[in-house]
Amino acid sequence: MDLHRMTGTPQEEDIFLRGKIVCLRQPDVQKDVLEGHWHSWFNDAETTRYLIHGVFPVNREQQAKFVQTEIDNPNSLLLVAIERETGRHIGIVCLKDINHMLRSASLSIVFGERDVKGAALEAVALLTKHAFDRINLQRVYAGQNAALWRWMNSLELIGYQIEGYHQNFGVRDGSPYDTITYAITSDRFYSLERKRSGNICTDDLGQLYERRSSDNRTEKVRRFFEDLYSEPEE
Repeated sequence: MDLHRMTGTPQEEDIFLRGKIVCLRQPDVQKDVLEGHWHSWFNDAETTRYLIHGVFPVNREQQAKFVQTEIDNPNSLLLVAIERETGRHIGIVCLKDINHMLRSASLSIVFGERDVKGAALEAVALLTKHAFDRINLQRVYAGQNAALWRWMNSLELIGYQIEGYHQNFGVRDGSPYDTITYAITSDRFYSLERKRSGNICTDDLGQLYERRSSDNRTEKVRRFFEDLYSEPEE
């Protein structure tokens, strides 16, 4: 009798990376996609509000094909995030464009279920640590809608920092939007990890969140570039 499957909690042999809130494992195309609701996240207007997705509908078969392609891609590591308490599939994290010469990769993250506090941050921390510990990368980078500055403030808690600002990157709901790029280096990650006794998220994620800045640094970066290239007054 498979007690793990009966209770919905993750099967130990499938778990790849373990956290206190979530664990990460390779996608199961049959279970997660064809029998699950993964594809529905990309049909949901709220989930895709700040993403490039949500332009065309996605069905299970299309999502399954995409997921299998990512699994087969040697320069990509796609993992599903499972809530430890319930066994729910709540999101995905992915390292894309893994470059062993430059020792870098880009980070992607989508959480369709956003009711588990700290889950997304812990998932990113787990994958980032794996990128440095086992894939031997020295830099992980990503980009996001500038409106997500509060999420950026959360990422700063585990060492990510803003690197660039991109004006009028795209258009959504009839209005142009800006994006930021951010990254973390292995040196910065390991330095922070040592200060926290080997646990980048600390032993109490709730207390870590209390350190999160309420300052909109994304807006400060926008103003910096605006001022940098502004015409001097006559």
